[in-house]
Amino acid sequence: MRSHSIFSAFVLALIIVSTAGGSYAGDKTLNTISHDEICGGVFFTLGDSEYSGRINYNETYTVNFDTSVLRSGNKEVKLARLYVYWVWSQKENVGVYPTMEVEEKEGEAKEVLSSVATYTDTKGFVGEYDYFSGVYVYNCNFDTTKTNQDFYSVTVKNVDANGSTFCVQGIGLLVIYECQEQDEDCQHIEYWISEGCDMIYAEYGIAPEMATSKIFFDGELNLKKVKRADLITVAPSGGYVSRGEKAHNRLYFNEESGWLSKLPFLKQLLRLLFGYGGGVWSDVYIANDIVQIGVDQRDVTDYLKASNNFAAIQDNHDYMMVTNAVLVVEKQE
Repeated sequence: MRSHSIFSAFVLALIIVSTAGGSYAGDKTLNTISHDEICGGVFFTLGDSEYSGRINYNETYTVNFDTSVLRSGNKEVKLARLYVYWVWSQKENVGVYPTMEVEEKEGEAKEVLSSVATYTDTKGFVGEYDYFSGVYVYNCNFDTTKTNQDFYSVTVKNVDANGSTFCVQGIGLLVIYECQEQDEDCQHIEYWISEGCDMIYAEYGIAPEMATSKIFFDGELNLKKVKRADLITVAPSGGYVSRGEKAHNRLYFNEESGWLSKLPFLKQLLRLLFGYGGGVWSDVYIANDIVQIGVDQRDVTDYLKASNNFAAIQDNHDYMMVTNAVLVVEKQE
């Protein structure tokens, strides 16, 4: 009996060490990089992103963004970030970090950008194809005053002469803008911007409850002044299953991924009677061979709390990276 206990403790220790270093479990909570109240709005798009395939030395990959909606009215950029979602970074079948150059182009103006944040994750155990995956983040110099330029382009170039390669699943453009109160599309909002890279996969001994990534939106809200709340989440590879079977994933908002989430009728009854429970949605991320990034935008007004709001993304034999979460709360004047 004693030897069995020692063995169990040893196995548990291995699991803890593996999880701490990165794994298929939800062990890398996204970071809140911006939280503020403004009169303005939030814009997120993948542009014409497509899966790049392998990018070799000196090869490039370009995404174009239609930004015409941002150039109408008197909008001023408060925050603009680019997210380069990359996978399969390797050299001679060994995982390495990609060496890339990222250039923005607006009209004839071009500029090479410097990365401001790097987020990575791996499956956490030695095995075949244990390559790095992650997100490189850049502050961009997007200018809303150039009303005659509807498109903004970003080009990624592999600049590693030593021969490493990587793939890009797509590029995301996030813009937080402010505007004048008299503008028709100006709203009083409070927003939270979270980013990172948490690889989750309910396989190899990882149960769905472990393959769950949580995102926290700290702060207090006066619910009487809330008009609407929207949650935007981004999951590269989410909803894409190469063999054609149905993808399995769940999105939670202010709801624990416990037994009650498996009984939706009971949960809805408790909510109607006692105001209990958050929202749960199944198979929300959809992707394919061309667009391999799952994006979901959802009205979560009915599930908003006065404090300690959170979201959770759960994998159930789908496989994905959780990289972005944006909560936007529109308020009464």
